Amino acid sequence: MLSELRIENLALVEMLHLEFGAGLTALTGETGAGKSLVIGALDLVLGARAASGLVRRGADRAMVTARFEDLDPALFPEAEEGAIVLRRAVGSDGRSRAWVDDRPVSVGNLRALGTRLADLHGQHEQQNVLRRETHLEAVDAFGVEASLRDVYADAWLRTRETREARDAFAEAVRRDAAEREFLHQQYRELEDAELRAGEEEDLEREHRVSAHSERLRELVGEATEDLTDEDGGAAARLGHAERRLREAARHDPALEPLIRDLEAARLTAEETGREVAQYLDSLESDPRRLESLEARLAVLARLRRKYARDEAGLVALREELRARVGEGADPAARLEDLEAEVRQAEEALEDAASALSDARSKAAARLGREVTRELRGLGMADARFTVRLEAPAQGLTLPGRTAPVTARGAETAVFLLAANPGEPGGPVDEVASGGEASRVMLALKTVLHRTDPVGLTVFDEIDAGIGGLVADQVGKRLAALSRERQVVVVTHLPVIAGRADAHLALRKRSRGGRTAVTAEALAGEDRERELARMMAGEGASEDARRTARTLLRGDG
Repeated sequence: MLSELRIENLALVEMLHLEFGAGLTALTGETGAGKSLVIGALDLVLGARAASGLVRRGADRAMVTARFEDLDPALFPEAEEGAIVLRRAVGSDGRSRAWVDDRPVSVGNLRALGTRLADLHGQHEQQNVLRRETHLEAVDAFGVEASLRDVYADAWLRTRETREARDAFAEAVRRDAAEREFLHQQYRELEDAELRAGEEEDLEREHRVSAHSERLRELVGEATEDLTDEDGGAAARLGHAERRLREAARHDPALEPLIRDLEAARLTAEETGREVAQYLDSLESDPRRLESLEARLAVLARLRRKYARDEAGLVALREELRARVGEGADPAARLEDLEAEVRQAEEALEDAASALSDARSKAAARLGREVTRELRGLGMADARFTVRLEAPAQGLTLPGRTAPVTARGAETAVFLLAANPGEPGGPVDEVASGGEASRVMLALKTVLHRTDPVGLTVFDEIDAGIGGLVADQVGKRLAALSRERQVVVVTHLPVIAGRADAHLALRKRSRGGRTAVTAEALAGEDRERELARMMAGEGASEDARRTARTLLRGDG
């Protein structure tokens, strides 16, 4: 419940302190007296947009403070001892600041809290319940079991999760398949190369021999002759020296060790000569072999450059790739399991959507009938209010459904009004005039009051375009609504103001050459005079005063 509203330096208001009680409060005053300023200030402190033009001339900033009390702790756990104080400051430069219980908050957070505290409706504004995004919520609150919405929400979430899991796995499989194909290509390349450790060194040695075979043959041939020639070879000359020393040793045995050394040298020369001769026999000059060696060395060099590894590293990489391309189970079975989970979730979502749609269809039809009944009692005898359920434009698609579903269900809701006979009507927020919109709001509030948690409803100029019996019916419904919640109404009609539990009159005064707005809580004769003024103007007759007294007694 709104208990206090303090307005400072806002437009014509220099300082205004208003106190509110439970039930119905009427705000009255002549045109331009500041009634809409009060509603605008309340809207501002609840999070509406601010502009620098709001600040009173000569002031640095405007400030609006609102205190709400007796709040339900289940709905407002942030309220200490059931009370919340909102403050909004707007500087002359247009910059705005906001506080909740002296704690700075963003305007967005203030607005979110404000929509839970109060419903404001003016002729040029749309109340919460008129915003299309709230229509489905109103239908649900009016006649759809919460369990149906909960089941649907769970099924929706499950469908989203299983689809995301399936899609993520399928994408991972696709990426893995591409990676495995790439790795397999690398493995095949290294496997086809038939790498072996030490091969490159052997090839390079053989390449050097093959490339210089002619020179090797020439040099090794000469060496063979030097070692094995029977006339002047090393082995023959050593044998000749050995024989001479043996003859000399007959005269001096001390030469025996030297004879043994010569014998060993001769044997070594003979063996080396044979091996050199064999090497010479093995030398070949084959151009095709040379080309083959060069081609093989080029392959190994290219692989080393490509993989930035030496020969041993290439062999190790081949074995590593062999293991990687061979590991991993076939993902088809897992993907099939995920597809089955998706189908199961989609079937559950389809069942939940159908059940929720059936309940909403019944609730929408009943809500349309009850609001139409209320509107006819509010002077709109030919009005017809209906709720149209439509498929959402975007969302998840389900097998067998042509229209998508969203997190809220398989439909959206739009409130429709045909105010006059012969007119097709249309969405309330498009076709209703200010007075019609106000009465639609009142009818909806009357029907929905047991399901709407907002504790304060404010109607600005709800009496636009009505009078007589219709105005009396509006007053009765406002009074009935105020028994369930706090209601503030700006009105020009005494028949409505007379039913209020409290009456605040706004006046415009001139002080010190400046215009200022004041407020007075009326009771007794003061209230009687205000109702008479509303009926007959200033200087109202005694007849008007008697009528005012009748209204206040509730006899009218």
